[in-house]
Amino acid sequence: MFHCTILFALKPGIELSRVRAAREALQALIETMPGVDHLTVTHNVATDAQGFNLALFSGFESKEACEIFFRHPEYQRVMHEELRPLVEQRVVAQGDGEMP
Repeated sequence: MFHCTILFALKPGIELSRVRAAREALQALIETMPGVDHLTVTHNVATDAQGFNLALFSGFESKEACEIFFRHPEYQRVMHEELRPLVEQRVVAQGDGEMP
């Protein structure tokens, strides 16, 4: 399994309804995308979140499936139309659990 986590720092003053709509659009992608094992979008409750208040946790069948997911037009649409207007900064971490 290949894992990917994206942390998002949302812009100040964003309405909760816009955040909910973006979360729902992102979460709905699991129903239409091949190779996705799990996809969870949640509020980041870590005590040391450093301003990253939204998290996407995902697992894929392979690294290639992850790459296909991120290039997919529907993911790109959700990111550009729903999430990007809300996000000030993001951090991505990926790995398969194996040491190099």
